[in-house]
Amino acid sequence: MIPIDTDELNGLIQRTGQGDMEALGLLYRCMKDSVFGLALMYTESYSDADDIVHDTFLSVWKNAGSYRPGGPKSWIMKIARNISLTYIKRQKRGTELDENFAAADFHDRLCDSVMLESMLKHLNNSEREIVMLHAQGFSHEETGRITGRPAATVRWKYSRAIKKLSELSGGEC
Repeated sequence: MIPIDTDELNGLIQRTGQGDMEALGLLYRCMKDSVFGLALMYTESYSDADDIVHDTFLSVWKNAGSYRPGGPKSWIMKIARNISLTYIKRQKRGTELDENFAAADFHDRLCDSVMLESMLKHLNNSEREIVMLHAQGFSHEETGRITGRPAATVRWKYSRAIKKLSELSGGEC
């Protein structure tokens, strides 16, 4: 994610809502990696995640005019989450991991990538989602807005998930 502050992102979304394609391009460059990471977590497929990134920014383009300044990252990530969930329902996919899934960036932050991939299977979907959003730099409050959960619930689920991961790794995380 390209570092950019909340006010700048709010401005880019507002400009996008006024039909500014350049602003949409800047939004894309700032947020595409985070959107891709979230989509990959849900779909477990690089090609499907790419499709969701495309659909997310089409939705941002269509809905930017009704955006009310506030949490721009959360707003975009919530769109990505909703599109991901809709995509999964349409695809009626299983939960087998794509063999390329182990390459996601968040692995380096927690533990060895192979170990973490194995350990993440022990988390339920909401715990995995919260851990992955946190690993991408989202606060508990932002994660709560993205997932539609209270920040206190996100903190609790995150703490519980990290405890599980730590126990699975023998305290190495």
